Amino acid sequence: MLPGGLAIPYSNHSSVKTMLSFHKLTRKLIIVLPALLCLSNRALDAAPTSYTPQILQYVNEDKVYLLENIRKNISIPSEKLVVDALLSEDGPQAAYLYRKQLAEYPDPSLDELSRNRLSSFQLVLNGPLAFPESVPPMAPPPDTGKQAALPVKEKPVQPKPAAHPSVPPPVAAPAAPASASGIYTLQFGSFGNRANAEKLAAELSGYGPVSIVQQGGLHKVRLQRSWRTEKEAEIAGSSIPFTSVAVPLR
Repeated sequence: MLPGGLAIPYSNHSSVKTMLSFHKLTRKLIIVLPALLCLSNRALDAAPTSYTPQILQYVNEDKVYLLENIRKNISIPSEKLVVDALLSEDGPQAAYLYRKQLAEYPDPSLDELSRNRLSSFQLVLNGPLAFPESVPPMAPPPDTGKQAALPVKEKPVQPKPAAHPSVPPPVAAPAAPASASGIYTLQFGSFGNRANAEKLAAELSGYGPVSIVQQGGLHKVRLQRSWRTEKEAEIAGSSIPFTSVAVPLR
């Protein structure tokens, strides 16, 4: 009732109630919205960073060794497993990591890479011997009268490794030389294509003996020298105008 005995129409009374309800809802939203925005920002900050583009780029450019620079920052399980496999020097261990990624942490961006590496590893297992030239051919048993001629035929075969001193050492030396006294060496590249590894080895030959180590389907170019600590190896690598990574010898 208004002063003077006048009554408020029913329709106006309903409008007042609606306005009051709207104001209450507005006050609640003002309180709740900042909290929701804060939670949303925290969720965005907590989202892990993906390094898949860099992983694929380094693999395509045959620069897998550069993954060491981002390895510690990777937190996504699928990416971590693939990077650990790519940098592994143990072929069976690398194959296990690829299979684990495909089975437990499938990732459309990395699954094809893991399958290709597993296929390459299988081809290596089922392929021919890596160094068939080291096995001399079997000759038929000669007559007793021709035995004196056999040493003359064998002599030209043995000096072949000395005729090309710069080529066989990088290809056939999977480990550091006997004179090495340390546990770290310098790795300058890791290639899926052996021709690329041999090209880099030729460029590095002026800085010392170089070896190409085949592990996990990759051809890794390393200097045939070793150092007692990782720091000493890195200091030595800084004097060579090629990107290198200090890796432990196993």
